[in-house]
Amino acid sequence: MVQKSFHELPADEHAEFEAACTRHGFVREDFDVSAEEGLPLDGGPHSHHIHRKITVARVTRSEIQIYPAGPGTSWTVAFERDLEQDVFGFPLAD
Repeated sequence: MVQKSFHELPADEHAEFEAACTRHGFVREDFDVSAEEGLPLDGGPHSHHIHRKITVARVTRSEIQIYPAGPGTSWTVAFERDLEQDVFGFPLAD
């Protein structure tokens, strides 16, 4: 398994994540984002698919969410849904 930080994720995921933050009053720096890659999919021992999980933690609070990522998934959509439901709390006032 390989651990990656936010800046090592694909550029489209950066843009989608940052856009979701902006739409809900957050900034990218409000969150610590990391990825774990090389996890086998639930396809048994002969599965050759690469699976990732993305961990998003609110820097100033204790909220942490883990999102599955890989073919057919969009963790940034799930992250934005959590922002809409205030899972990570509210943005800090300027």
